[in-house]
Amino acid sequence: MTIKFEGIDLIPADGYILNFIVDGKDETVYCDGIEELMCTALTEEEWVNWLTGGGLPLLNGKKIDDEVKFVEEYIHKKADNFCGFFEN
Repeated sequence: MTIKFEGIDLIPADGYILNFIVDGKDETVYCDGIEELMCTALTEEEWVNWLTGGGLPLLNGKKIDDEVKFVEEYIHKKADNFCGFFEN
């Protein structure tokens, strides 16, 4: 399976659409709110730390404070980790 991340679209009412190309086809994953978006990129421990005000972890040695930018960079680097979203 070949996966390429194409970016995140913000939709009204705090929703997010993750855009991918999977084996040449456009695919999306909907996240209902910032918590669900962050849950897609963070480990359980990192998510709890972020949720309780501990901030985001370093990403390849860089500090990123914007959650959406963090998730975009994370998924760009690790798109293959998201194959579970697209398996039948």
